[in-house]
Amino acid sequence: MEANNDKKAERIIKWAIERAKIEENREKSEQDITSASKSDYSENENLVEDAKLEIEISKNEMDATLCIIPPKGGRMLTFEEIIEELTAKNVKHGVDNNKIKEMLAKQLFNKPIYIASGSPPINGKDGYIKYHFDFNRDIKPKVLEDGTADYHNLGLVINVKKGELLAEIIPPTQGIPGKTVTGKIIPAKNGKHAKIHAGKNVIISKDGNELFAGIDGQPVIINNKLSVLPILEIKGDVGPATGNIDFLGSVVVLGNVKTGFTIKANGDIEVNGIVEAAEIETDGNIIIKRGVQGQGKGILRTKKSFAARYIENATVEAGENINITDAAMHSCLLAGKNIRLEGKKGLIVGGTARAGEKIIAKTIGSPMSTYTELEVGIDPSLKMNYQNICNKLKTIETDLHKIGQALIVLEKLKEKDLLTSDKQALLEKLIFTKETLKEQQQELMGEKERLDLMISQSSKASISASNVCYSGVNIIIGNASFKVRDRIDHVTFYNYEGQIKFGPYEG
Repeated sequence: MEANNDKKAERIIKWAIERAKIEENREKSEQDITSASKSDYSENENLVEDAKLEIEISKNEMDATLCIIPPKGGRMLTFEEIIEELTAKNVKHGVDNNKIKEMLAKQLFNKPIYIASGSPPINGKDGYIKYHFDFNRDIKPKVLEDGTADYHNLGLVINVKKGELLAEIIPPTQGIPGKTVTGKIIPAKNGKHAKIHAGKNVIISKDGNELFAGIDGQPVIINNKLSVLPILEIKGDVGPATGNIDFLGSVVVLGNVKTGFTIKANGDIEVNGIVEAAEIETDGNIIIKRGVQGQGKGILRTKKSFAARYIENATVEAGENINITDAAMHSCLLAGKNIRLEGKKGLIVGGTARAGEKIIAKTIGSPMSTYTELEVGIDPSLKMNYQNICNKLKTIETDLHKIGQALIVLEKLKEKDLLTSDKQALLEKLIFTKETLKEQQQELMGEKERLDLMISQSSKASISASNVCYSGVNIIIGNASFKVRDRIDHVTFYNYEGQIKFGPYEG
C-alpha cells in the first residue's frame, strides 16, 4: 500500500514539472511576440524623415549650389530655414532668394542648382592723354585729278596760340573690389596714371591735369615731353650762306639744300626746292616739295614719315611711311610701315625698297629688266628673338614660383622667431631677387607685345603694282623670295605658307 502511494506521488511531481515547463514556454513566446511588435514599430518610426539640404561651395568660393532632399513622411523645409542653413555654411553674398523660392514652389528635388554667385572684381580703366591738336598727321600729299600732287596745302606745320589748351590728362578710374559668396573681398586693380611732361614753352595748370601753350608756335612731343617750339624759316638755300642747320623746332627751307650741308631738327623739316647730296635728320616728318638728287651720297632720316615728288640716287629711312608721287630711281628706301608711289607716274626702278607692311606702286622695274629688289614683312631674326623672349619669360616664371615657395617657409620661421642670421640674409636676398626678376619680366613682356604686333602685321605684308611689274624684279616677303621673269600686269604679291604667290592687284 505504501509503495503504491510513492508511485502516485512520483507521477504527480512529474506532471507538475512538465506543466511548469509548458507555462514557461508560453510566457516566453508572448514576450518574443511583444518584443517583435515593438521592433516593427521602431522600424516604421525610423522611416519617417524630414527634408534635408546639401550645400556645395566651389573651390574659388565664387559659386554655391543647393540641393533639396525631399522628406519621407516628415516635414518640408521653409524658406527661412534654408536661409539659416546657408548662413550657417557661411554663404551670405550673392544669394538668389527668388531661385530658392522657385525650388520650393516647383519642388525641384535631388538636383544641385546654383543659388549664389560671387561678384568678380572690376579693374579700373587706365588714364590717358586727350590731345587738342593732331600730332599723328599723315603727310601724304593729295593727288589731284590730273595726277599731280598738291604740295601747297599739306597741313604739315601745326600752329598754336599762346594760352591755347594743348592736352588734358584724363585720370584713371578706381577698381571695384569683388566678393566671394562667403563674403571674402577680392581686390581689384586701379587704373594706371597717364604721364606726359611739360617741356619748353608749356604751362601746366595748378591741378596738373591741363597743359597750355606758353608761346605762339608748333607743339611737338619728344620723349613723352610736350613742348611748343618756334619755326625756323630759311628764306633761301641751305648752303654756304647759312651753314649747317641744327634746330630744336621745325625748319622750313624756301630754297634748296645744297650738296655737303646738313639739317638736323626735332620738329618737321619742309624743303620747297631740291635736296642735293645733303644730309637731313629729324624726329619729325620730312617733306620735299620738289625732289631729291642724292648723287649716291644724299641721306634723309626721319622717325616719322617722308614725302617727296621724286628721289634719285639717295637713301631714305623713315620710321613710318614713305610717299613718293612721281618716281624713285636707283635709291635705297627703308620704311617701318608702308612705301607708296601712287602719283602720276608712281614708278620704282633700280635700287632696293624695304617696308614693314606694304609696297604699292603703279610701275615696278623697267622694260630693260633693271634689277630692282623689294622686300616686305618681318625679318626672320625677329622670330628667333621672339622665341628667346618667350623662353626667358618661362624661366623667370619658374624662378618666381620657387622663390615664392621659399619666402613662405622663411616668413613662417620669422613669425616663430626661428630665423637665424644666415636665413635672414637669405630672406633679404630672395626678396631683392624677386623684385629684380619682376622688373625683367615687365620689360620682356613689353618687348614681346611689340613683336606680337610686328608678327601679326607680317602676315598681311604685300607688294603691289597697279600697272605693271617687269622682269628683273626680285620680290622678298618674310623668308621667301621670287624673281619675276616675265612681265605681270595689275598684280599683288604675298607670302602664302612660305611661298611667294601673286594674284590680281589689291592695292
